[in-house]
Amino acid sequence: MRTDLPIADAPTVAAADSPPLSRNQWIRAVEALALSPQQARIVSLILQGKRDKQIAAAMGVRIATVRTHLGRLFARIGVADRVELLLMVFAIVMEYSDVP
Repeated sequence: MRTDLPIADAPTVAAADSPPLSRNQWIRAVEALALSPQQARIVSLILQGKRDKQIAAAMGVRIATVRTHLGRLFARIGVADRVELLLMVFAIVMEYSDVP
């Protein structure tokens, strides 16, 4: 299992603003999508419902930088927008839901 993932930012069931993903589900999704630590942090923030401005503030970068990262991420994994990205993450989670 990868150790360079931003686990501190991993969505958890306990947090009110996080989606229902366990730590293992999050790690599997990040690994399946081959996300870099920075991409994983952006996806984690999107899963928490954050918009570009909020993501930029959380990461200490400009909004344009967030949008550049998102555009490249969408192109690399073959999705058109955030909705498709989230659907892909949850599809991966569901695929591995019966794997311990």
